[in-house]
Amino acid sequence: MLVTSIHRDHRNISRLLKLLSKKLTAIQQERPVNYSLIKDTVSYLQEYAEKYHHPKEDLIYHYYLQHYPDSEGVARLDDEHEALAGLTAEFADTVDMILMDAVIPLDLFANKLNRFVGCQKEHLDLEEKTILPVLEQTLTTEDWEYLQTQWEEEDIDPLFGEQVADRFKELSAALKGP
Repeated sequence: MLVTSIHRDHRNISRLLKLLSKKLTAIQQERPVNYSLIKDTVSYLQEYAEKYHHPKEDLIYHYYLQHYPDSEGVARLDDEHEALAGLTAEFADTVDMILMDAVIPLDLFANKLNRFVGCQKEHLDLEEKTILPVLEQTLTTEDWEYLQTQWEEEDIDPLFGEQVADRFKELSAALKGP
């Protein structure tokens, strides 16, 4: 079911944000950081969340807006998804610069990382605590069945799926811990 996969994606994204928070702490304590893991995390968010997860949510949100009164602010989620995509692209560029040995002050990078993680967490909280409960209460079984028929994308998660893509194996191992 679509909403189940959205909740699963949110749990997985939360795991990634916890990893980034640990990297932020390490940076603030001036400990060594594997910036490639940060890059892989951002790449995953760009490749999976923006291409599969957000469109899945948007399908549901647009349907809801067409069929039910918007009393919970669902309409603003399109704008949030666009803003998150822009923030992610901007942060990805900063990480790329570091990986290409550009000199970026650690405090500046830490601020950008902190902002990135904070915005992502705020968005997830909005959806999990406010938007999804309303949708789950409001949409009928028939609505969900219809929405499922409209989602034609094959949902192959390159990090949390059955098979981890080679490019995300280091990140997958880091998520499992030392």
